[in-house]
Amino acid sequence: MMKKVFKAVLPIILIIGILLSCVSVNAVTFKSFPKNPEYSYGVDVSEWNGDIDWNYLRNIGVEFAYIRVGYYKHGGGYVDERFKQNVRGCVEAGIDFGIYVYSYIYSYTDSVKMANWVHRQLKSLGNYTKDRDTIQVAYDIEDAIQSNAVNSGRITRNYLHNGVKKFCNKIRDYGYIPTIYSSQSFYRDLLNLEDYLDNDFYIWYAQWPYYPDPTEKKVMFNDKSPHIWQFSENYTIKGVRYDSNALYEDFYDYSNEDSQLYAANLKSSGYTFKKSGVKPSFQIYDGDTLLKEGTDYKIYYYKNKKVGIARAKVVRFKNKKYIESKTIKYAIKPQPVTNLKATPSYDEIELKWDKVAGATSYQIYEHNDSFIGYNLIDEVKTNSYTDFFLDEGTEYKLKVRPVMTVDGKRYYGNSVALTASTTYCPVQLGNVSSREEGAATVNWKSKTENTRGYVIEFADNAQFKNKTRYVVRGINKSLSDISGCFKSGQKVYFRIRSYNVVNGKYVYSDYSSVRSVKIK
Repeated sequence: MMKKVFKAVLPIILIIGILLSCVSVNAVTFKSFPKNPEYSYGVDVSEWNGDIDWNYLRNIGVEFAYIRVGYYKHGGGYVDERFKQNVRGCVEAGIDFGIYVYSYIYSYTDSVKMANWVHRQLKSLGNYTKDRDTIQVAYDIEDAIQSNAVNSGRITRNYLHNGVKKFCNKIRDYGYIPTIYSSQSFYRDLLNLEDYLDNDFYIWYAQWPYYPDPTEKKVMFNDKSPHIWQFSENYTIKGVRYDSNALYEDFYDYSNEDSQLYAANLKSSGYTFKKSGVKPSFQIYDGDTLLKEGTDYKIYYYKNKKVGIARAKVVRFKNKKYIESKTIKYAIKPQPVTNLKATPSYDEIELKWDKVAGATSYQIYEHNDSFIGYNLIDEVKTNSYTDFFLDEGTEYKLKVRPVMTVDGKRYYGNSVALTASTTYCPVQLGNVSSREEGAATVNWKSKTENTRGYVIEFADNAQFKNKTRYVVRGINKSLSDISGCFKSGQKVYFRIRSYNVVNGKYVYSDYSSVRSVKIK
């Protein structure tokens, strides 16, 4: 992180920095952060980043920032010169923030004193923190003072580890989220990573240059993922280098229970996913007073480009002075299925539809006349389903809706319905003969009892091009001496299917097998 700078060597470091800025092989100039809607991306900053254009950072994709409160030595704490300025700019730009303190200490007593000192600095921020339910407070432990103390035998590794725990437990007592920042080697060689995880401390893990890819979730040396991954120290924004981070969990839940702000005409769910993001319109009231957007408050949207819980942050001003922030949540559901089609047969209906991006499963519903509604009959992971054991010649109403599971919670898209009718059992075409000149006789068998009639088709080719249809009404099983349609010596092909009328629509069975006969 390069958080420590001694004033005695500052001129030398500045000269070296100027030289290195011309040859840095890892520096990357970028206009937007990596994009993976599952994660958030942000920076960590200190006075060494200079004056920061927080609105510009937000516009290029920065969603959160860790701001240095200062550094702490055995003699006490030293506040970062731009700590309050950075918090103000960050909050007013609608960017979530946490803070970190760079540590030069390791004793148990100093660890508790450092936690108390950090708490005092946060309290001094007034409105900028009073409405925060939780703020991440990170212990930045990476200095040679600590590693040398362990390696020289002045303290044990366990002693160093427990000093960090004392800080974190004290921070938790104050109501903040205890977080630990360090490098891979520090975690592996000097601390007890598993114990921190067992105590529900958040792990901020530094390993760069970024690899494999900041859009992929980082895996640590213990085969687990951290809560935050610092994947680069060399991202360059408008000529200034920033440490850059990926956040895998949404810590920011500022319900601000004392606030009188509330959103009107905002549905808690029911918004359908859009690639461009879901930004519902609503009105903001302060008690009974309707506020004016742009004058009294600003709205910033987060996590609104994926299915799941989205957030809109309201930043409240009065006479251009910051008053408070409040987070409003709403749910985004998957898109409905498209291109839903049914292929019926006499005892089943096969459904197919286009896949919905990200859907983990699909629910199938069937209308039940007995209960006047739809019943869930199955849930599948593929984009097809066959409804079996149906009645012949019957109309069925079916629905399909996608399901997406995000962080263990299920979100449902709108249902898409269709109506399809099963056909009838294929007719078994029996003997086809020609006993008289220019005539033919057809016999058949049918298992279907409620048939209205049959359609016999015949043609001079097996593909039934230019076919002729002959309708037989009723339950006859034969048709004798069809004449006037054939020529003597002609080979004629026959097939048959049954039909019924369901809700005013004709419903047909599949065709029978084909038989041919040479006409006398």
